[in-house]
Amino acid sequence: MTRGTSFALMATFIATVSIPSPAHAETFLAPWLGADTGGRFSSAPVGFGVTGGTTVAGVVGVDVDFGYSPDFFGNGVNGYVLTTMGNVTVGIPFDRVRGRGVRPYLTAGLGLVRTHVSGPRNEFSIGANDPGVNFGGGLTGFINAHVGVRADFRQIRSLNDDDSSAIGFSRLRYWRSSLALVLR
Repeated sequence: MTRGTSFALMATFIATVSIPSPAHAETFLAPWLGADTGGRFSSAPVGFGVTGGTTVAGVVGVDVDFGYSPDFFGNGVNGYVLTTMGNVTVGIPFDRVRGRGVRPYLTAGLGLVRTHVSGPRNEFSIGANDPGVNFGGGLTGFINAHVGVRADFRQIRSLNDDDSSAIGFSRLRYWRSSLALVLR
């Protein structure tokens, strides 16, 4: 082998090894069903929604979470809470990034908390749109490369301290526990 050929082979090997492998983004959709508890108004109503997002290498991700609790205030009051949150998620993939396994994660984000209450015969209607935050965590378990189950527990709260409504929506704070089917 000549000196030029050895040099070319060595340069090709070094160039091939030093090229970074592309990060694999993983997109997911997770429809969920949950229960809202721990708030001064919530009467353990059932909520539902969907979370969709993406993660890079199964570690850091962003998602958007939509939640709707149709009977949040209970006790014969017509009312709901609607949340829309953009989140950052940090997880630990204890598996291959694209295979079966378990992934615990922490999440936090900002968004909108919409509350609405009307009387039993619609004689009054009160609503508020407030900025909100959420934080929590959970566990995702994948049974194959494309389907999994996600258990999530997070606190949702509005940030507005202006208590202009008689009901006090601005201090809304509650916990949401949910179970989701994850599709990726």
